[in-house]
Amino acid sequence: MAGVPEFMLRKLFVKDSVKTDENGFSFALNNTFAPATVTRFALTVDGEEVPQEDLSIQAGDGEVMRIADLSEDKPFSLPVKVLITLTVSGHALGEGDLGISLDTVEAGVLAFGLQVKELKTASTAAAAPRKWKLPKFLRRPFKATVHVDADKVIGQVQPEVYGHFIEHLERCIYGGIWTEDGSALRPDTLRLVQALKPTVIRYPGGNFASGYHWEDGIGPKDLRPVRMDKAWQSEESNQVGTDEFLAYCKEVGAQPFLVVNDGSGTPEEAARWVAYCNEDASTEQGARRAANGHPEPYGVHWWGVGNEVWGQWQIGTTDAASYAKRLRAFVEAMRAVDPSIRIVAVGDKVMSGAVADPGAQWNETVLREAGDCFDDLSFHLYQPDREGWQDTYDPDELHKTVTAAPLDVERIIQRIGRQIETFAPGKEIGVAFDEWNLWLAPDEDAESMHDIAYSRRDALYAAGMLHVFHRQCKLVTMANLAQMVNVLPLIKTNEKTAFATAMYFPMQMYRQMEEMVIETKVKGPVFTSQRLGNIDEVVDAPYVDVTATRDTARKRVVIGVINRHPEKRVDLAVRLNGTGDLKPRRGWLLSSKELDAVNSFAEPDMLKVKEVELPKIRTKDHFRLDLPPCSVSILELK
Repeated sequence: MAGVPEFMLRKLFVKDSVKTDENGFSFALNNTFAPATVTRFALTVDGEEVPQEDLSIQAGDGEVMRIADLSEDKPFSLPVKVLITLTVSGHALGEGDLGISLDTVEAGVLAFGLQVKELKTASTAAAAPRKWKLPKFLRRPFKATVHVDADKVIGQVQPEVYGHFIEHLERCIYGGIWTEDGSALRPDTLRLVQALKPTVIRYPGGNFASGYHWEDGIGPKDLRPVRMDKAWQSEESNQVGTDEFLAYCKEVGAQPFLVVNDGSGTPEEAARWVAYCNEDASTEQGARRAANGHPEPYGVHWWGVGNEVWGQWQIGTTDAASYAKRLRAFVEAMRAVDPSIRIVAVGDKVMSGAVADPGAQWNETVLREAGDCFDDLSFHLYQPDREGWQDTYDPDELHKTVTAAPLDVERIIQRIGRQIETFAPGKEIGVAFDEWNLWLAPDEDAESMHDIAYSRRDALYAAGMLHVFHRQCKLVTMANLAQMVNVLPLIKTNEKTAFATAMYFPMQMYRQMEEMVIETKVKGPVFTSQRLGNIDEVVDAPYVDVTATRDTARKRVVIGVINRHPEKRVDLAVRLNGTGDLKPRRGWLLSSKELDAVNSFAEPDMLKVKEVELPKIRTKDHFRLDLPPCSVSILELK
């Protein structure tokens, strides 16, 4: 919950929950953000602090705890979606002006004010600004030109950039990919994932990985222990584990990417996991796997050591030098089992060129002290993250900021690339962007802070990220959109059905791409986007963004086009070089009747991909496209 703005924290308050009597009053909170460990709680009423001895707290029907007894040694767990009742004894509600402050292990101090008497009768949410629209006579298409040169190859895009991530968090695993009890895969979700053609899937976390012990999740299901997941403070049944995940990867055609527990685990535990997955049945762990019904080795190639261990919320959090030392011990043990595995180390985002940038300092230390023992340096980024959450947004400025944000990410990738070149010279270390997504403030009726409704605008963000991965193909070796189901979702499920969100479609469309990225040059109008949260300002962002790929045999070219303009069509002149006799054959367009269309359980097909007819080349190596506003298109030349 780090960085949660006050207007979002006020949503913890359960309206109409205030109860008064002759002894004082009580009210309720409902945490829909993330679990937290509370070590101190303070309350003011009309500006006067209430003594700790007069406060008590209760989660659901659990034990009542005196606030005075709270401490680091005796914290209170603030779970998700459990009603929390706070009781105040010996103090009247007065004017109902409450001030709440919580010290948490994960997020530091969280403080917010409430006027509960007003909240009982009226919402304090401000009205959203109305979107200004261009008059129809000004909505004439703008012109742009793109030169696509198949003779100039930028590099080879790694298929792992079309990767995904799943975690034991909320309803991603249980009730999302698998049934609620973990006994079987959900057929509806499976069909949608298979259509994505995922190349790699990261598992089991995320924060969850730092407290996960893989041996809890193998063997007969009725003998697997139920554990308390300390990362998300929820019960973990372990009905889905290593063998179930690897069977799922095989079912959807994806490589597995396993993250070992370096927070509360050991190098020996990690080495056993590698052996269980990769050794033949004649070894101790191979025989263990065979006894569980899988005699052949899985051959898991991708392995991560830890997750965000620079963060105070992470189990096993540490400094960079200590992580580098720990990383070496883990890698040595794991590669003693299988020297061929690929290791992803924990890195951090570099948000500026400043020497004191925390991410830059972390990466420098890890690269200097352990750069010879791993293959890829990871970083995570959610934009604009909670620091960019607002009660209301200017819709026009938000559109610009969201659609231009991938260009800011491109600068971050380039900074990390320069660090690798400087601090680990001569070593072929890639950038693994193994958690990324757009994360705006959840709607009022959201079930959790991860329950986001994505629109057509947001699909342009996802497509823009894929364009960045193409342009930076010499640096980016893997990218994993977080997450696949129900958590910042590509796919949402309930007990009856599943549907694809707006973020799903670019990930599906761009699987049409070939492996060789070729040069594109665009000429057209540009705009400037505003800073929001961790998204920096972008100057001269092009309204039209184009990427192109071809196969090695030069028999197929695939072009991706984004029109970022929210209201104007683009008249795009496409000029080709080095494509020989290739002609436009097929095209796909992400479309909807309304710009702000959002798929939902009630209307799951508001936004979808449709095949479109492409123009014929009437002049040698030249054709024109008329593309809708706020659109993503894929064109195939054969």
